[in-house]
Amino acid sequence: MQNGFLIKIDRCYFSHPEKCYVDHVCKIADSFDDLDHKVVAKYHDIGKLSNAFQNFITSKKKPNESLEEFQKRRNRLRTTHALESAFLYFNDQARKDVAFLANFYAIWKHHGALPNILEEMERTLEVIGKEINSERYEKIKEIANHASIKLENDIYDFEDFFEDWSYQLKKTKLDFSDFLLFKERYSRLILADKFEAIFSKPYENLPFFSDEQVEQYIKTIHRIIDDKQKISPNKHRTEVRKRVFDNFEKSLNANIYLIKAPTGIGKTFIALELALKIVKQTKKKRRIITALPFTSIIDQTHREYEKIIGEGNVLKYHHLTKYSDEIIDETEQFSQKVFLADIWHEHFIVTTFNQLLFTIFSNRNRDNLKLETLRDSVVIIDEVQNIPRVLLKSIVQILQYFAKEYAIHFIIMSATMPALEELLDEAVLLSEEWFYSNKKSRYRLHYREDLNDLDVLAQEINSYSEQSVLCVVNTVEKAKRLFDKLDGEEGDTKFLLTTHQIPLHRKEIIAEIEKKLKESDDKSPKIKLVSTQLIEAGVDLDFDIGFREFAPFGSIIQMAGRVNREGKKDIKDVIVFDFIDIGRGEDAKRLPYHMIDLQEEKIKEWLKEKIEEVEIFEKIDEYFQTTQKQTTSSKLEVWMKNLAFQTLFDTFNSNFMPNQPWKVTCFIEQWDGQFKQFIEEREEILNSLENRFEAMNRIKELEKELALYTISLNEKLIKELQVQYHGIYEMFGYYILPYGSPKYSKYRGFNLKSATLEEVLGFD
Repeated sequence: MQNGFLIKIDRCYFSHPEKCYVDHVCKIADSFDDLDHKVVAKYHDIGKLSNAFQNFITSKKKPNESLEEFQKRRNRLRTTHALESAFLYFNDQARKDVAFLANFYAIWKHHGALPNILEEMERTLEVIGKEINSERYEKIKEIANHASIKLENDIYDFEDFFEDWSYQLKKTKLDFSDFLLFKERYSRLILADKFEAIFSKPYENLPFFSDEQVEQYIKTIHRIIDDKQKISPNKHRTEVRKRVFDNFEKSLNANIYLIKAPTGIGKTFIALELALKIVKQTKKKRRIITALPFTSIIDQTHREYEKIIGEGNVLKYHHLTKYSDEIIDETEQFSQKVFLADIWHEHFIVTTFNQLLFTIFSNRNRDNLKLETLRDSVVIIDEVQNIPRVLLKSIVQILQYFAKEYAIHFIIMSATMPALEELLDEAVLLSEEWFYSNKKSRYRLHYREDLNDLDVLAQEINSYSEQSVLCVVNTVEKAKRLFDKLDGEEGDTKFLLTTHQIPLHRKEIIAEIEKKLKESDDKSPKIKLVSTQLIEAGVDLDFDIGFREFAPFGSIIQMAGRVNREGKKDIKDVIVFDFIDIGRGEDAKRLPYHMIDLQEEKIKEWLKEKIEEVEIFEKIDEYFQTTQKQTTSSKLEVWMKNLAFQTLFDTFNSNFMPNQPWKVTCFIEQWDGQFKQFIEEREEILNSLENRFEAMNRIKELEKELALYTISLNEKLIKELQVQYHGIYEMFGYYILPYGSPKYSKYRGFNLKSATLEEVLGFD
């Protein structure tokens, strides 16, 4: 790799502390068998050959100098290299086309984010005197001299280039292939660069699955299903599985498969076996990635997968995932473990929608690390209806494009599937209508307009003393008020679940409820659960009766899946009631939903006649077709084709995860001095680890631990609380509620009785 590839260098240079520049660049180049990548690798760090950077990277801690003092002194020596590297690449290339631009911006932005290319070219033209001033150009000449490069371009040539290309690019007809070209150059460089920095070797992808592996996993799935059937026979579930796989065998050339099937049919195992059959059929797959909307579902799916794949062989990846407890406490091993998780370097991954979709739509460095790992994979997207309606059309059509270009097979499924067949030309529907109509109805839906007040609703729920009851309402405040009106003892026979309880407690409460429901008999007291919509998907609970405040039809059906879930009882009631007014005005009653999603008049009319589970299939289709027709979609593909990477991500993110500037993070201490302990551990890491990358990884693990104890609250509420309760304080971007505060408890969460504060609370 070194012969003829690298420019001639006149002495030993370093790219990282004690890491030879030549070795670093050559190993990055060797990571992908792609000439353009090798060229990008060659130039991306050439700016590090400056004397200033070498002084920075080789500086050592002086005797008796503290680590903090050394870091401050060293940071004063920090210098730039990315733009200098891009300039020297520009100087050496005769070819100036779109592919050149993709390489150029990969080099320039490899420590940052991909910009809107046209805007960035115009911006660079405007500030060229600041970006490449005479002092910086002298530095470039110094680097060129060290690298034996003949410098044939000056600042004005650079200016002319941007002026010409900002004009020419506007006239060029761009498409998805150009978008992928920029993303691929950028993602491959940052992946190989960081991999080499940590492992000191070229990046190497996972091997393809072997036939032996796949056969063993499929046999394990069959064994587990057979064991379940012996305990609880379910003929309909068996017939559904058979038909899905029969239909798959008839459509082996497809790369997107859709499955519509009711809850309780065993979709998790069906999808995993289908993914394994795709792996076996194609023989060129490296990963099976399962994306789900909520962390609660991820935990459950991860447990199911490990029964098949083996403990420790399935990567669970979301914002609360921690690694520090699983590995030997050595710096190198820790950094490697965290980085391998960050790039999904496992055969099986269970993750969230946002992690998957950010990889495709984000322009940020850390999100694009995983782009290359999507290639040659099977991706399962479960509960697809949770993708916001305004994004759905664009997203599924873009997934269809990625399926072709990255050799990805998608399995998209839900009990309440949007009408995706109309959006995807080449998708194959593996399910059939009789999956719904031939099964035994577990529940019936009906609407009661008389349950229009919290007192009346509470009285109705309390009347079901011999049955377990689930009630889902639309806001945290309604849930709290209803909970207070129900009979029973909190944490024993009545429970509350809202986002005002820390994630750790929500997880514990769900486990407690699951245990009580499974152990319940005729003599034991029945439990009541009041929840917001966070209970609707992926939580494997089984209640006798359900109540649901009016909501989008898909949400109603998802919640109904928690009633008579196993189908072992006679048909049960799921009662839908009207919006509860808690004195915030007519418009506020319908929060947090959009009127298009509600389809209020139509759904209420349907539900006035009792609808059994087997009758909802046609209703679901009609509902989603209506909402989709009334939706103005965000045209993500327009920004992709215009290489507007920043605008693309902003548009996606604002619709996928709407910004809530009024929300702040509150840390709920579970023992005295808990947050102080975090600060002390953070400072110890910063003062003991010279490697900044390692320090940041350690701190990231600490922050994941913090997330288990945090909730989001209305900032006005916090400000009001500070006036009334002086114990709360602010630090490092968190509000801290000290241990022992009467304002929080496990079974009620964050709770205030003041009417004034209730008014401030709003609709979380």
